[in-house]
Amino acid sequence: MKKIFFGLLILTLFFSGCQSSVGSVKNNDNLAKSHNQNVSEDVTPSNLQSEKWKWSFKDNKISSLKDLQLYNSDDGGKTWAQIYIPVDKIPESSYKDAENIVPYFMGNNGWIGWIVPSTLYMLKTTDGGLKWDILKSNIGKYGEAISALQFVTSEEGWILTTMNGAGMQINYLLKTNDGGKTCENVNITGKKNYDGIYSAANRSNMKFYNKNNGWISISNNNGPDPLLFRTTDGGKSWLQIKLSIPKSYKNCYLSSANVPVFTDSKQGKLILELYGPNKDNKLEKHILVYETIDGGNTWRLRKN
Repeated sequence: MKKIFFGLLILTLFFSGCQSSVGSVKNNDNLAKSHNQNVSEDVTPSNLQSEKWKWSFKDNKISSLKDLQLYNSDDGGKTWAQIYIPVDKIPESSYKDAENIVPYFMGNNGWIGWIVPSTLYMLKTTDGGLKWDILKSNIGKYGEAISALQFVTSEEGWILTTMNGAGMQINYLLKTNDGGKTCENVNITGKKNYDGIYSAANRSNMKFYNKNNGWISISNNNGPDPLLFRTTDGGKSWLQIKLSIPKSYKNCYLSSANVPVFTDSKQGKLILELYGPNKDNKLEKHILVYETIDGGNTWRLRKN
């Protein structure tokens, strides 16, 4: 990806250890482009501010920081400027082994996160991409890839991470209260011997609707039941939500890790994607839709 930029680029050297802000780069003159100029067809909008930020990966190379294309708009999406990402100022060893690169944006604040075990890296901007800070934290065993990244304020954010094994996945939840400079592991299950959530799964997801209300969902390769957790106190405590799955789907497995989608504080739905053998012993897809009218406390299966 070609980059055109002018002005002074300043980047301090990386420092070792946890909780370090290891440099910044200022881009004084972003390259302005129209919305569809040099933009891949799979440009993905931020789930919060699609009129402000857009990004894409060349050839869907989600694990390549060099292939991330980032765009910002100051006029509600009428025109777009390509944002310079200081990849050329970061040692390649700091990102080449990342399993995936995960961006998240909120107003003029933006984060681009990835993990190279056992270090969590983040590129952070607070001015719409003119300047980037490069942060790194030693997270030890708590994840080798980012599954989901979200900030609920400019300082408070969540990182759902995974460790993968043979037919097994371990999920950890990390929290930062300083914009990504440092983070800590959060116990989701409440068990004293908590060491992540072990599951026969390959997908996980997370969504916070505000500072207090958040959801984590994990797929299940051994059955139809999701691993679904929620918090109503900002992550201080978590409750596992049990759904009533019809017995006719007992031989299915859950391929999705969808989180609930709410239309207001009370009403929402959750979609489960199941696969199981049909009468010809071929895999068949099933969709189950659960609804809530009390903010997620109880769920009922919607009848087709």
